[in-house]
Amino acid sequence: MHTMHTKMRKAPSGLIAVLRINKDWRLFARNVEEMDVKYWNEVAENYDHEIFDVLAHDKSSLISDRIKNFASETGTASDMGCGPGKFLPILSERFRHVYAYDISEKCLEQARDNCVGLANIDYVMADLSKKKIRMPKVDFVLCVNSIIMRSMVKRFRYLRAISDHLNPEGHMILVVPSFESAIFSKIRRIESHMRRGVGYGAAVMAVWRANSRQKASHLQQGIINIDNVPTKHYLKEELFATLRDFGFEILEVMKIEYGWETEFSDPPHWLKEPFPWDWLVTAQKVGPV
Repeated sequence: MHTMHTKMRKAPSGLIAVLRINKDWRLFARNVEEMDVKYWNEVAENYDHEIFDVLAHDKSSLISDRIKNFASETGTASDMGCGPGKFLPILSERFRHVYAYDISEKCLEQARDNCVGLANIDYVMADLSKKKIRMPKVDFVLCVNSIIMRSMVKRFRYLRAISDHLNPEGHMILVVPSFESAIFSKIRRIESHMRRGVGYGAAVMAVWRANSRQKASHLQQGIINIDNVPTKHYLKEELFATLRDFGFEILEVMKIEYGWETEFSDPPHWLKEPFPWDWLVTAQKVGPV
């Protein structure tokens, strides 16, 4: 999986994670139910136009600084859902050996091309949401807007794979789309309509209809459509509860904030703080699942 966020996040990051696609950038419309191999190979063909670059938009270098905190000349690390390898040079410089996992062969090809000369990286095509994935143990895992598929079963398999993959007391940096941020952004969109003279009811319906394929049953699971792709968003409290169940202790939860241009093609001048955000989680493996 990948940073499932598009150039303009109509709902997330992602992430993407998760897609934040500006209508001006959209290359084709989708009606996707699952983020499978075919989907990601298709996205890979126009990755930089379609997927929001979390590393580039992390203006405070929150992720890079935390990677540096866990750097080890003798340690090993994995990027789970590496996409075209945006974070691989940072990991390669700071760990003895790095594993780059992705579901998409085409994304891995791009990662290899982008990391030519970095001999300490192994590239592995794998669907980490499968029932059992055998991987070598590592000391550190980076996972940026990858666990965003709509299926809870698949998300839990992914988390179990990460937990099994980490050495005891190993660390993980996890970035996921914020459900709170997505709802907050919708509220600000309603307000934007009303400030332009649209009535309250009409403003609410305008925001809802802008995401016409959104299923109400998905909302209660934190799943919001991004460019018609059901994308999991997380509550802060949900992260604490879920990661605890997979043997992690959360050490820190922070916001990676983005500008309002990730939500609006032309943000109104009155839009100020608080800004849209993803959750950035630092966690340590403290026990077996």
